[in-house]
Amino acid sequence: MQKSLYALATAAVLGLSVPQAVLAAPHDEVYTQTFNVERGFSGTNWSDTLNLAKFDSNLGFLQSITFSLVGQVQGTGRAESLDASASDVTLSLSSLLTLYRPDNSVLVVANPIFSETFALSAFDGTIDFAGTSGASTGLRSSSGSNSFISRSGSDFGLFSSDGGGFINLGLNALGASNGSGSGNLLTQFETAAAGRLTVTYEYISAVPEPETYVMMLTGLALAGVMARRRKAAKAHLG
Repeated sequence: MQKSLYALATAAVLGLSVPQAVLAAPHDEVYTQTFNVERGFSGTNWSDTLNLAKFDSNLGFLQSITFSLVGQVQGTGRAESLDASASDVTLSLSSLLTLYRPDNSVLVVANPIFSETFALSAFDGTIDFAGTSGASTGLRSSSGSNSFISRSGSDFGLFSSDGGGFINLGLNALGASNGSGSGNLLTQFETAAAGRLTVTYEYISAVPEPETYVMMLTGLALAGVMARRRKAAKAHLG
């Protein structure tokens, strides 16, 4: 910003025209504005719409948009090994949460996972997800997060407007639980998922600092003085 001010004052002193871009140059301090929106727990394989606040373009000029998605999964998993020998079986409770732009292009994906491994015996003869060849996680939960920073002009246009407003973003949560470790394995899963989106707009204010006006007025005053001196010098020589 200081360089812009010096350039402005120098241009004024020398009687040069001052570019409008320099006059309108915002100060260098960066501001942030953050919005949150949530979707509560529901059985996996759901789709929903999040109503997100847009950036008010009157505040200034966007520099970046950060999308932070936190996904949560909770539920139970059960397994029964039908193998003829002992094996280590891993149960993973998981959900894949995906956030979309209005055109269905992907913004960010979060994948919360909980995993637990059980040492199971050869099949004990009863499919009950218990005994020596069966296991259950009990009620478990986990969270996972991911973020994406956009500096795209198209996103700036999509997520901002005069006065702010709102934009609808798609969010879905797919069940992605699985079991592994045994060649012959029965599994059962019951899971629910939730999502929380945090969007941070980083911008530079459109309002110049007070000292900017002082420098501008000083420069213009100096320009006027120099112009009068040049005019007086020409009149004297004439």
